[in-house]
Amino acid sequence: MNNFAIKAHNISKMYHIGSKKRSDTTVARRMLDGALKPIQRMSGLVSGRAGAAADLDREFWALKDVSFTIGQGERVAIIGRNGAGKSTLLKVLSRITQPTSGTASIRGRLGSLLEVGTGFHPELTGRENVFLNGSILGMRETEVRSKFDAIVDFSEVEQFLDTPVKHYSSGMRVRLAFSVAAHLQPEVLIVDEVLSVGDIAFRKKCMEQLHKVASEGATVLVVSHNVQTVLDMCDRAIWMQSGQIVKDGQISDVMSEYLGLGMGLSAESSWDPDEAPGGEIARIRSVRLLTAAGVVSESVDVRDPLIVESEIEVLQEGYGLVYKHHLVNGEGAIAFSALDTENPIWKQKTWAKGTYRLRMHIPGNFLQADSYSIEALLWAWEPKQILQCHERNVASFYMVDNFNGGTARSKFVGNMHGVVRPLLKWDMEHETAKVNERGEMVASAPTAAARNS
Repeated sequence: MNNFAIKAHNISKMYHIGSKKRSDTTVARRMLDGALKPIQRMSGLVSGRAGAAADLDREFWALKDVSFTIGQGERVAIIGRNGAGKSTLLKVLSRITQPTSGTASIRGRLGSLLEVGTGFHPELTGRENVFLNGSILGMRETEVRSKFDAIVDFSEVEQFLDTPVKHYSSGMRVRLAFSVAAHLQPEVLIVDEVLSVGDIAFRKKCMEQLHKVASEGATVLVVSHNVQTVLDMCDRAIWMQSGQIVKDGQISDVMSEYLGLGMGLSAESSWDPDEAPGGEIARIRSVRLLTAAGVVSESVDVRDPLIVESEIEVLQEGYGLVYKHHLVNGEGAIAFSALDTENPIWKQKTWAKGTYRLRMHIPGNFLQADSYSIEALLWAWEPKQILQCHERNVASFYMVDNFNGGTARSKFVGNMHGVVRPLLKWDMEHETAKVNERGEMVASAPTAAARNS
């Protein structure tokens, strides 16, 4: 790929880590070690070996032979569990950390936001740091001044602009740092999980600004554990694990496998009678997520209906039972709650002893593309309310959007907000203007069209 923006070739990064100190070291020995340490460190610097590493006896490879190429204008997510090497990789690409081996090449002006307040000097004011960051990015002073008002307005820290940054809260620092990085027209923008800081309204502004930067042709590389952020922002994902690339491909394919395997999602739970959640009246024996074809699956296309199937065992007669589900999205918000009020047994108030199979049907084109977990709640409702159990994460799954059309998104690649994403009917009227005999514009009768979008 000749028109690349980022190219990584066999990047490896090794750190020295220490072992547990011996507890039988004498006080005299520790004092001698402390006296010799400055000399050892100086010797290490002269010889080219970091002094701090001289005391550490184990090697840890944070990255191991990582290679990929990102084209100009691509929007790529780096995903993986904590400790996978994502942040180390971004630091190497941003020239903050030197690789142990391999090379990293970036074409164009680089803007990176890897930590809260990256590149800010704590003793300088917010105003001074804006110009400092601009110069680091290679901007002329006139360019920074032309963007200065927009940066300040976006960051919402104008009142504290002439206050040293060391007095800023973490939220204030990330507001200003993100605003600088996003407004100074970087050709390559690298962002590492900072969008998890700040209030919801500001995070929404950040996402919209990232979309704007990407739409203007910038290459965006983002690390985030927020599934919806990644899906809305990126069209490609690189999955890392233990410092190596597991999979690199289309966002929906990689995220589906990552959430299903890498994060240990399970679409089914079942319990032995002695371990089943519940009480003396009733208990839950199993919960599973089924596709329309009746197959247990952790991955469902947003266009397809799905079924949550549960088995309830009633141990004592004479009670009316209520069974309820919460559907919780990747951010921990309850997308909806549902209970089986239409069941004939509900209306009869009491359930006989035995095992019952209940199915909750969720239509296609209803849920947002995201990860979800299911909570199960079981009550004895009549003659008195007795909670039998409230079991969390009894099943989990991921809604996949393959961007093939037929959804509320269709071919639109922008941000889709909300916890649900229904495919709704839209009507459209078109008025055409005509000119009468006096030369005046007159609207003709509208033509109507109805369609699903």
